[in-house]
Amino acid sequence: MHYSGHCHCGAVKARFQSERTPAELGVRTCQCDFCRRRGAVNISDPAGAIEIDCSPDDIHRYRFALRTADFLICRTCGTYVAAVMGEGERIVSTINVVGLRMADFLDIEEAPADFAAETTEARIARRFDKWTPTRFTNPQLAASNFGPH
Repeated sequence: MHYSGHCHCGAVKARFQSERTPAELGVRTCQCDFCRRRGAVNISDPAGAIEIDCSPDDIHRYRFALRTADFLICRTCGTYVAAVMGEGERIVSTINVVGLRMADFLDIEEAPADFAAETTEARIARRFDKWTPTRFTNPQLAASNFGPH
């Protein structure tokens, strides 16, 4: 199954592929201050795939707290699109279905997720284990380093 969405202005697009239905995947609401302030609702599937289509000029990369991932924010409309970690062939992400307006996920009951007690090492390991393999259509972004790798 393929799901597509984009930020408010349309500059940043994302495609999510999974063999699982939205109900099987579920959605998470991270309880960190960044996500709560944005009303973020995220999905990921380690057996799926994400493709992010934008130019480097369309996004702002923001790192905070443990600085283990880049949070991608559209420079034009301010939409939080995804959290991305890794580099080269080992890039993973979780995407914000509310920011991307992925309608198939918007009516699913949200499960709160609190990762505040994780060590830096545990957080990185969990993300590489649980987040979705990701590729960028823009070669410059595909060659970027997104946090630890």
